[in-house]
Amino acid sequence: MVSIVNAVSELETRRKSLELELAAVNSRLKAVQQALDARGEASDVGRRIETSAGAAPKSEAAAKRPGRKKVRKLRQWFTSGEAVGLMKKIVRAPMLASDIVKALAHAKGYDKGLPPEQLKRFHGTAYMAVSNAIKAGTASRLKDGRVRIR
Repeated sequence: MVSIVNAVSELETRRKSLELELAAVNSRLKAVQQALDARGEASDVGRRIETSAGAAPKSEAAAKRPGRKKVRKLRQWFTSGEAVGLMKKIVRAPMLASDIVKALAHAKGYDKGLPPEQLKRFHGTAYMAVSNAIKAGTASRLKDGRVRIR
């Protein structure tokens, strides 16, 4: 019986120490948030929502919603292995990486109706796909800079 009492008292002291530690971390996070808000107030005046101590606490996600910024939609330009498969179909003779990227854009249909900003993102992803194909050994770069697909 005494061992149970000791175990419970140890757990209680541990809980209290964890609560104090959590409070310290929470206060540090609030200080960082205030510093970030103070830095952002110059450009975004009035975007913060202050909650009073008596009011019911809102979730952090709800507190961050008021002036919703545009969120960039993440796109998956190629499925797994699709870029290499397309390159194998398109590239019959060694080509420059830029020509391969243009051919990939044409094959996917992105060369016509994609906004310029999205097209730049696609081009970056396609260049990375060519680079990764070279690293993986699926493609090789010739001395003159052209890329050959194996």
